[in-house]
Formats: sequence, C-alpha cells, structure tokens
Amino acid sequence: MAIKAALLTLAALALAPATANATLEKEPHGSVAGLVGVGIDVAGEDAFFGLGLRGGYTLRPNIYIGGTYMYHIVSQEVAGGLHILGVEGGYDFQFEPVTIRPYIGLGYGYEHFEFESGREFTFSAFVFSFGGSVLFNLNEQWFIGGDFRLPIFTSGGEPEFLPTPSLTGGLNF
Repeated sequence: MAIKAALLTLAALALAPATANATLEKEPHGSVAGLVGVGIDVAGEDAFFGLGLRGGYTLRPNIYIGGTYMYHIVSQEVAGGLHILGVEGGYDFQFEPVTIRPYIGLGYGYEHFEFESGREFTFSAFVFSFGGSVLFNLNEQWFIGGDFRLPIFTSGGEPEFLPTPSLTGGLNF
C-alpha cells in the first residue's frame, strides 16, 4: 500500500508542472540542506528516525545534480544503524516562490548493528532511489520544504524498500 501511495505521489509531482503555464529558469547556484525524517520498513512495518545532508548544484536550464547522506537509527537497544550515501539528479520546476524537484539517485547502503550479547550484523547493498522535493523559497537564500524518496536496496536477492518522508531546509548560494 505504501509503495502504491509513493508512486501516485511521484506521478502527481511529475505531472503538476505540465499543467502550469510556465516554468521559470533560475541562475545556476549551489545549495545545501538538512533532512529530518522517518524511514518506514515496509516488511516489518517499523519506522526509523533519520537525519541527513544534501548538497548540490543547479545548472542551466534548471538541471540539478548533487549528493545525499542519510543515517537512520534503527533501534535504541542496538548500537549502529543504516547509512545511505548516493548521488542524485533531477529537474527544478520553478513556480516562485515554490520549487518542485523530481529526482532519481544511485548509491550505497550499509547497515551495521552490535547487539548487547556481542553479536554483530552487517548488510550492504546497491541503492536505487527516486523521489521528489517541494521547496518553499523564503527569500533568495533560504528555503524549507518536504522531501519523499523511495530507496530500493538490491543485494542479489529480493529488493527491499524503505519509503522515507522528510522535512528539509537549507541555503542557496
């Protein structure tokens, strides 16, 4: 159910700009942002608090390239967590003061846990993700908004999904 909702949300994000009259083009610029969100384990129906950083550059005409790092705390009883590091690319649809950015990403996911019993668990996988951001430009420099990504972990077996809605805020320079 969560995957269907994510796909419908992304389709709406992708189609919304097509119905608008015009897309504004901005000057090339860099940006950095923080992410605070929740990773939702579809299989176990658990939620994991996450913190992250995003940095990138918007080229002409509104093509975005960048990178993201997210860390999810899986449990308070277990030391360790889930790290996701990757690159992403997208397109900035400008509707001042709002920017809508659908994107895709590629990266690496790594989980490491240490249990009280001394036992350890490690998992790593290739990560493909797609998502979208809706950013509200407070002024020329600062923005706030929401982000939704669907990382898909592939390690040779069945793919695993971790839908991740987040709040974001940052700085354009």
